[in-house]
Amino acid sequence: MNQTIVSTKYQVVIPKEVRKKAGIKPGQKMNVHVVGEQIILSRPIIKEKLNWPEDYYKKLGGLWKNIDVEKYIEEERNSWE
Repeated sequence: MNQTIVSTKYQVVIPKEVRKKAGIKPGQKMNVHVVGEQIILSRPIIKEKLNWPEDYYKKLGGLWKNIDVEKYIEEERNSWE
């Protein structure tokens, strides 16, 4: 088990072995969660930055391909009754 010490400024050093395994880099933001008496550090999920609206439409380009939109809407509306 790896251990670290809390400094007088409440800072901790993540052991080298843990940093390497987790792929943590200097300056990287970390999420901090408290679960019971445990403090959990995790790397944020990096989401792909989209250039709105062009990239958004590119990602959804084939969503309605081969679907009759009018028929779909009619069936949805009929299901409400």
